[in-house]
Amino acid sequence: MHTGIKRENIQKVKDHLFYNAHLLDRYVDLGEPALIAHFDSSSTIAQSGERLRTGTFTRADLQLLRHEAAEANRMRSWGPGYNQAHTAAQKRYPAPNLKD
Repeated sequence: MHTGIKRENIQKVKDHLFYNAHLLDRYVDLGEPALIAHFDSSSTIAQSGERLRTGTFTRADLQLLRHEAAEANRMRSWGPGYNQAHTAAQKRYPAPNLKD
């Protein structure tokens, strides 16, 4: 099965999720300092990636891929802050409810 999403966009999502460090500023208003770091690991995201790789993906897997692509694009164009990019991506492509 093919996702209908360009290979280079899928690679951008992989880089965004697994390789790039980000300005994690989601909870600054709650007193947590912003920091440059990688996202925490998630077995559900890894499982979603495996389903996408093998062609056994679900609608939720495609929605996650779209959400992360939108988030990564916004972080590249608006600046490194995660909070603003995530909020904007949520409006267009809400992240599916995945549980670890």
